[in-house]
Amino acid sequence: MRRFIAFMTIALVLIAANAMADSIKGRLGVTGQLGFLSPNNSQYTEGVVSAFGLSSDNLKSSGAFTGGGGLFYGLTDHWALEAEALHTPQIDYDDASGAKVLEIATTDVSLGIQFRNNVEQDLAVYLGGGVDVLFSNVKDGQGHRGDIDTVVGGHAKVGVDYFITHYFAINADVRGIFAPEADIKSGGITVAKYDPIAWAGLVGVRLFFY
Repeated sequence: MRRFIAFMTIALVLIAANAMADSIKGRLGVTGQLGFLSPNNSQYTEGVVSAFGLSSDNLKSSGAFTGGGGLFYGLTDHWALEAEALHTPQIDYDDASGAKVLEIATTDVSLGIQFRNNVEQDLAVYLGGGVDVLFSNVKDGQGHRGDIDTVVGGHAKVGVDYFITHYFAINADVRGIFAPEADIKSGGITVAKYDPIAWAGLVGVRLFFY
């Protein structure tokens, strides 16, 4: 968390600098990224803890690889729209004994806006945020599927684009994903609460069509 705040502060200082590169106004781009997701822990419900005499309701999450992409469109010299999808194929959750008890896959579809500035001829920094819809699937440790709610949340991110050419940039960003807890159900009974709050670090490329 402290590193993220420090990164945000540095980005804000850089964004205050004068722009030197071409305007993004009217430019359409495609982004592709890969990275690592660090999610919050989740919890069993009180009913499950008491029914099975568990020592803890905590479900410890593992880090997970994630990836996705989206479309980018420059509205003005400094403001752009983004539509993205980020897919995490497998997040494992262990109980207090260390046994794997849940496996969750998520797809985060978002619509957002970013404020950006070019601080060097080939380097742009940006802050972004938007609305996210998280679609998830869940299985228990034996591979049996359960039901999990779709939730609506948001994201905030800070990132950089390093332009190799006018049409091609290397991209990196750090983002936080925030959403309310989702119920995990088995046989119509809520057995756990999935906490979708997570931090992600991503690298990729951004291609501009003109």
